[in-house]
Amino acid sequence: MGKITFIRLKETVMPSIRKSAALAVAGAVFAGGAAVAAAPAASAQVWHDSPAWDVRMPYPLGGEHTIRFGVFPSCLRSGDDRFHQAIAANARDLDQPIGCFDFSATLFPFNSATVEWHNLDTDARGTQTVQSTGPEVGIGATHTGRGWVAVTVTASRSALPTAVPGSVAPFASATHTERFIVPPQDC
Repeated sequence: MGKITFIRLKETVMPSIRKSAALAVAGAVFAGGAAVAAAPAASAQVWHDSPAWDVRMPYPLGGEHTIRFGVFPSCLRSGDDRFHQAIAANARDLDQPIGCFDFSATLFPFNSATVEWHNLDTDARGTQTVQSTGPEVGIGATHTGRGWVAVTVTASRSALPTAVPGSVAPFASATHTERFIVPPQDC
């Protein structure tokens, strides 16, 4: 490669590489800062079709359990005596059998879930955080308005209770986030 060709290559390619690198770094810094500010949880970057997705998640006392994250579209009666689109969301520990006689399974672990939804057609939004004990945590039917709805479910499991919903103890705890797209419902 001759000196003139190298200089032309350097003059034309290098500025675009620098721009691309600068944009990538700026995007990573902005996205990282936004993620830290927005959610204290580990985050899944994939959007799933509803209704459910299974994830291996650390159990507060050791090992891993399979947690089924789910978002279910439904119709809910409103104040106008008509049915409107709604969603329900939950996280369920599949390794704890339903109806088991283990009394401690109903009292432990301490769970919380934050469900954020955004109706992509109407721009309506909502957030709800709930706490529970035992194998499941979630929200009941919530009106979203008709349209495509993006839903983020963040579930936390902890060996110790916390006073603030959505928070976990700094040890013996785990947090995971899953995202879903829910199609419009005819009600």
